[in-house]
Amino acid sequence: MTTSPDHDTALPETTEVLIVGGGQSGLGMGYRLREAGVPFVIVDDRDRVGDVWRARWRSLVLFTPRRFSALPGLPLPDSAGYYPTKDEIADYLEAYAEKHALPVVAQTRVTAITRDGDGDGRGFVADTTRGTVHARAVVIATGPFQYPRVPRVAAGLHPEVVQVHSTAYEGPEDLPPGRIAVVGGGNSAAQLADELSATHEVTMIAPQKPWFIPERVLGVTVYWPLKLFGILSSPADSRISEYIHSRGDGILGTQAKRAIRAGRLRLLTSRVVGAAGRELELQDGTRVEVDGVLWATGFRAHYPFVQVDGALTEHGAPRHDRGVSPVDSLYWIGLPWQRRLDSSIIHGIAADSRELAEVVQRHLRRSGRVEG
Repeated sequence: MTTSPDHDTALPETTEVLIVGGGQSGLGMGYRLREAGVPFVIVDDRDRVGDVWRARWRSLVLFTPRRFSALPGLPLPDSAGYYPTKDEIADYLEAYAEKHALPVVAQTRVTAITRDGDGDGRGFVADTTRGTVHARAVVIATGPFQYPRVPRVAAGLHPEVVQVHSTAYEGPEDLPPGRIAVVGGGNSAAQLADELSATHEVTMIAPQKPWFIPERVLGVTVYWPLKLFGILSSPADSRISEYIHSRGDGILGTQAKRAIRAGRLRLLTSRVVGAAGRELELQDGTRVEVDGVLWATGFRAHYPFVQVDGALTEHGAPRHDRGVSPVDSLYWIGLPWQRRLDSSIIHGIAADSRELAEVVQRHLRRSGRVEG
């Protein structure tokens, strides 16, 4: 067995379930498997639980209220802030792992997951930077936010134009004085455009007109009526979920909207299709002069360590039905629209992890691998 230098948890040679990723999805899944009595281990490449949140920009706050930002088995501590900060979430996740004694092996990167040729052909071998693990089942919980997506046209900008992806952004000082384009139409783009508009001349370039959702309805957070009427838990293939999905990410809060109305933030709704020198070219023919660009353009699927036939699409995205892979004993958790509308937020992990853990337990029981 190999021991992580900063944790008591050792990397076992064998386990029933290997969970790859120690963020909120992996921890929530571990909690459910512990409830079910299924042996497991979680491996994560960060130094500490919660570090993926600690590394994000300084001013980041969740767009979900505190009540909707907790995992099963531990409420988020009360604080003066209605919306938790990224550092609060990081510390909460670390406390969560400690409270429930979840076996997290830190500083351990999975380099390859393949079929176990030495066993019955149904398990897996995971090669890691700290050794090899044989597992009966694997749950990939690294989430979709791993590999930043930057349009290829970005290469056409002059070298003096500072370009930063939102994953590397820490604060306004990362961008030069002058004209800044924030490219993206989601919550991150809106938060960052609003922040930068206090110190820079900012143009937010969104692919379609942003859908601003008020934080409160009749004096209460908008999440309460969404929960009360069952919208948050709507199945991903329901008509309401498909409608919301088709409209794109809703932007919770109207700070950026107010900045646009006040003339402090310029909004353009078109796609970036070209770049040359110090200009971005938009699909509608508009040209935007820039001294810096903040790309809030999301992420693309990136799972090079999953080396099992049939696990990924031709574009490298997970193949799954509600988190269950067509590959026997392989599972996914933490994907947007995985099972329901709220699968993409921390609140949704409680239900997704419960249902997926039941599937895993039933499968292992049928295979005669765990007692039920």
